[in-house]
Amino acid sequence: MGHQVDRLAAHLRSTPDAERSLAGRVGGALWFFAALATIALPLFPQVDTPLYPWPLLWAAGALAWGICSVFVVDWPRMPGWALPAASAAAVVVIAAITHLTGGVDSPARLYILFTLAYAACFLGVWQATGITVACAVVWALPVLDDRSAATAFGELAMALPTFAVVTTVLLTGRQLLTSMRQAADDLSEEHHALRSIATAVAAGQRPEAVCSLAAEQAGRLLRADGGGILRFDADDELVVVGSWQRTGTAVPPGVRIAIEPGSPMEGIRQDGRSRRRDDATAPGERPAQILVDQGFTAWAGTPVHVRGRLWGVLCVTAIVAHSLPADAEQHLSEFAELVGMAIANTEEAARLNADATTDPLTGLANHRAFQERLRAELARAERHGRCLSVALVDVDRFKTINDAGGHGLGDEVLQAVAQHLRDHLRTEDVLARIGGDEFAVLLPEVRGQDAVAALERARRTIERAPFVGGARVTISAGVCDALHSGDAATLTRYADGALYWSKEHGRNRVSTYDPETIHELSAAERLQHLQRSQALVGIRALARAIDARDPSTSEHSERVAKLAARLAEQRGWAPDRVALLHEAALVHDVGKIGVPDAILLKPSRLTREEYEVIQGHAQMSARIVEEVLDAEQVDWILSHHERPDGLGYPRGLVGDALTEGAALLAAADAFDVMVSARPYSPGRSIDEALRECHALVGQQFTAAAFAALEGMYGPAHALRYAA
Repeated sequence: MGHQVDRLAAHLRSTPDAERSLAGRVGGALWFFAALATIALPLFPQVDTPLYPWPLLWAAGALAWGICSVFVVDWPRMPGWALPAASAAAVVVIAAITHLTGGVDSPARLYILFTLAYAACFLGVWQATGITVACAVVWALPVLDDRSAATAFGELAMALPTFAVVTTVLLTGRQLLTSMRQAADDLSEEHHALRSIATAVAAGQRPEAVCSLAAEQAGRLLRADGGGILRFDADDELVVVGSWQRTGTAVPPGVRIAIEPGSPMEGIRQDGRSRRRDDATAPGERPAQILVDQGFTAWAGTPVHVRGRLWGVLCVTAIVAHSLPADAEQHLSEFAELVGMAIANTEEAARLNADATTDPLTGLANHRAFQERLRAELARAERHGRCLSVALVDVDRFKTINDAGGHGLGDEVLQAVAQHLRDHLRTEDVLARIGGDEFAVLLPEVRGQDAVAALERARRTIERAPFVGGARVTISAGVCDALHSGDAATLTRYADGALYWSKEHGRNRVSTYDPETIHELSAAERLQHLQRSQALVGIRALARAIDARDPSTSEHSERVAKLAARLAEQRGWAPDRVALLHEAALVHDVGKIGVPDAILLKPSRLTREEYEVIQGHAQMSARIVEEVLDAEQVDWILSHHERPDGLGYPRGLVGDALTEGAALLAAADAFDVMVSARPYSPGRSIDEALRECHALVGQQFTAAAFAALEGMYGPAHALRYAA
């Protein structure tokens, strides 16, 4: 029931004619029940009038009208006199029914009270007053018929004040409820306005958008035709920050308005008090000419303070003179406090965002802001089929400048370089400082060759420009066209490669990316790879020397490496990852360098202590190769004696904790041991080894590793071990 009442209240608030429709339907319901009551009148002992014909005819008519009022009549479209006319007709019908059914003694006489209450609840004041007088007369008429005129007049003298009091109480209560509802509606509108502004501030919208929204909400709350928020920019100017108009085109943000002498704006700036003009055509202070030109004749404004300082003005305008509410200044003052807080929050959010995305030295975008714009522009370029280029710029030998003149001189050089670069770029280009002496440039809708030309012009200007302290400054740059990659990281890496090429080929030049450039660029990487390869050669030589210590394990590492690689191929590994496993397997036993010969070459079974020494070789191998191989390869070597059942070493890994690379290396290592002869055990055949591996699936070997072994040796050995 409560939800239905809430929905009804909301319907009444949102539909102007809803109350009228409700009044029509309530009146119809009263007619309906009055008709049923009239039919029942002959049941009362004091009523001696037969039901037929007149009471029944009146009841039928009332019943028909009641049904039509509830279900048929479209009350919002009915003329304004329909409800008062229906109420007056009810008074006449009640008078007739009362007269026909016994006069003073008729129960129908009480019907008049329903009409009285209905008129007070749903009709206007004057209409309700007229119905009240009519009801009092109808109440007194039966007395005139049964007794005398004097008695009837006395009855009227008693009924009229009583009915008037009832009507007054109901009208007053109705007015109070209407006022409360209006106040609730106004409060709801205010809350909606505040929520919308707070949401805009929290969403990080631009100050112009927040202020335009605030101007709109203020205008709508005061039923105005326009609204605006203006900032005092100088002693004689205002800047439009946000504006709204119910019709026409609002003044765009950024428009400057002169503060005319003697205008309300000047008065607000001087004393910080609200102002209003209800008729701009009358003598006195005139609003700004731009408002008069747009047809506004009424204006009200109040100062906006931000963090205790006079910041600007919140104003509303109206086309019709004297149409703004009498308390417009008060409402504007209350709203201006909220606007001031919203502006303060917006400015603070903008400042924090600027701090987070701006380089404090040069005022340029920083690395974070550049990457965000790069991703956004790349997506836009791909979506619309547009071109785009990225350039990285580096100040040549900047450390020398810092060392010679100090960091102060270095900062001034960076600021000057940033200004020169900015002078040679378009406003839509993005220039950022992404490192100490490194800049990045994003050039939307620019091909690589055009970007090179723009950077070349900047390079020549910087080369010739005088710098503080007489320093000679040059720059190197690398450019990459988005044709080469649609990925932000790759595009930046390619541009960085072109920059490195410029630095390596004499500096003070602009280079563009192409595959040949990257090929030459990789010389430094090849040097790193060469150093890594040389380290691996030494480790492999050490591993071969360890294998050679025991004739029974000669070339064990090479065999394990080949077998592990073939198992990885069986598992569908990519060639580059197969190579990584092969590389790790070649040195998987290098840690045995720390195992004494007496233990390593012992022909009989090892003791528990000796076996613990052997177990340490996995960790030793990982430590030896960890600075040469990558982390995944090191993990494979460390785990090549782990088992799915957790009984392996050195970490006792269980189940899925054992990576596939480690499981394949473990299977290759164990299988080679099985099929190779040792001093304490002869080598098994492939069939026997496969049978044993099959029996140990889930214990020593993973199912995937055994499947690779089975697949590698093919149908010649398949299923023999399963018998």
